[in-house]
Amino acid sequence: MSQRRFIPLPLILRKLQVIRTDDVTPRMRRVTLGGPELGAFYRDGHHLPAFASPAFDDHVKLIFAPGGDIADALPVQRARSIDWLPSAVRQTRDYTPVEVTPESVSFDFVVHSAGSDSIRGPAEAWATTAKPGDDLWVVGPKSSTVVPEEADWVLLAGDETALPAVRRFLAERPVDGPVRVVLTIADSSSRQDLGHTEIDEVIWTVAPPGDPFVLARAVEELERPTGRPYVWAAAESRSLLPIRKFAKRELGADKSNTDITGYWHRRTETPESPVEGAADRAAVETPRMDIVESPVTWLAVRAALRLGLLEAVDGTGPNGAGLDRDALAARLGVERRRLDALVDLLVGCRVLTCEDGVLASGEVGDDLLTDEHFREHFDGVDADTVLSLVDLAEALGAGESVWQRKWSRTYAQHVHANVEQFAELVDRSGRLTFLLPNIVELPAVAQPRLGLFGPGAVVVADELVGSQRLAVGADVVVVEEPAAVTALAATSMTGRVRFAHAWADHDTVVAVQAFWYRDDAEVTAVLAGLSGRTRRMVIVESVEGDALDPRYLEASLVTAAVVGQSPRDRDRLIALLAASGWETTEAMALGWGVWALVCVPK
Repeated sequence: MSQRRFIPLPLILRKLQVIRTDDVTPRMRRVTLGGPELGAFYRDGHHLPAFASPAFDDHVKLIFAPGGDIADALPVQRARSIDWLPSAVRQTRDYTPVEVTPESVSFDFVVHSAGSDSIRGPAEAWATTAKPGDDLWVVGPKSSTVVPEEADWVLLAGDETALPAVRRFLAERPVDGPVRVVLTIADSSSRQDLGHTEIDEVIWTVAPPGDPFVLARAVEELERPTGRPYVWAAAESRSLLPIRKFAKRELGADKSNTDITGYWHRRTETPESPVEGAADRAAVETPRMDIVESPVTWLAVRAALRLGLLEAVDGTGPNGAGLDRDALAARLGVERRRLDALVDLLVGCRVLTCEDGVLASGEVGDDLLTDEHFREHFDGVDADTVLSLVDLAEALGAGESVWQRKWSRTYAQHVHANVEQFAELVDRSGRLTFLLPNIVELPAVAQPRLGLFGPGAVVVADELVGSQRLAVGADVVVVEEPAAVTALAATSMTGRVRFAHAWADHDTVVAVQAFWYRDDAEVTAVLAGLSGRTRRMVIVESVEGDALDPRYLEASLVTAAVVGQSPRDRDRLIALLAASGWETTEAMALGWGVWALVCVPK
């Protein structure tokens, strides 16, 4: 049975106060915060729990409003989560707590950039002037990493942004075995005592921030203990690609034993934006979708992925054997004269690099090779739906969805007939994991006979059977069509959830993200099929946009195109339920635009 890799936590907004500041090194300042809201407190009608940060690499979001009113930047607090509202002044940065006690939490800030606050970034600028009594608003952490218990030894690798997590790991020792630490720093003054023991080894390497190869070289030269490793790494995104490969190919570490995260993206250095600003973890982050400057670029990246072009050049470049255009054409089985224009464009948008005629994966190509979610923007269900927009005008005029116009069936019919397509909806629903503390506390779901359906059904079902909310012997069954059941069953981690293709009688039925991809007629049909099968239904559905998602308006248009109608807000969903014979008795905001509606038959 798979072990869950993280524990979801209640997502709480807190106002903390600076207790003290200390300079750990000439380049790093520690700010220690406390205050009443570090403990349990009451706000906006909610009794909220005390701050908790169980894991060494937890991320807490710090909220700033440079030049604006901080009140305009804050999210709305829900019972166990939050909703981000649109804000013109909000800037956020993620930081790892380096020390946590019941009375205080400390964060380390790299403070070394010269120039104005805009160059420093909001977190570094704030930490530079922070003094006792100053306020800081924070949210999180939303989850904590579960370190595999079976690991025999640990590899921790990163740049200066990784130092707080490394220091905390060595202090708390979630694994008993030896630890190997490899760190790159911009200046020797950044060295600090990490509190390691005699069975550990720490290697410091001085190198410019963002060097894509120096960290990997140091890791590869490391003398390694025997046994199964746990590999954790955090640094500039591109520098982590060879470490991902090394962990998998040389160390034999699979996904369950690796946590490798790009904390920032290097951008071209200019006098106005020095690379040294990378210390403020997100300060130089460049949105990767910015490469899509036109539909032609998007289609070029899609073609490269579908051809296997990136995999063909993977491993080439400064540390590889190299692959020229003729060799690439031969490997892909495509005439070079047909391929050159595509390669030229891919080089231009940083998907590929070309040095002395040698093609290799570029900065964006590295992300496409290692980040499945980024890749899905160009190839997969999400990309297929975007492509359907070419027929939007004609579909709107004809009063039908673009999907039905092209494929002669609805989008819901399409995904329910295909295991891989439905599996992508299941994967998309995985973000509900962070809302589980809210969902499992709903009184309506704590029933002895519980049925669930929808792409997010297993996320909720697994959490419920693993909690103390259900009575001993409770029957939890996920009901879906055959292809959907296959996709859902593959993700269940408990072995205590049943799967079925037809409804029986249930005390409560829970629909988890089950309606957004269906049109009104299809939702009505689903509700009719539940008539007489349950005395209560709980609907967990996204009914509002998430203001932290810069592309939620685009996503809404894509959904409207493939479904044939705009996404339903809460009022429209309640009205549709009423028209189908269901009365909504409760409506609760769970966070991130997701609501729970409790309904009973009229």
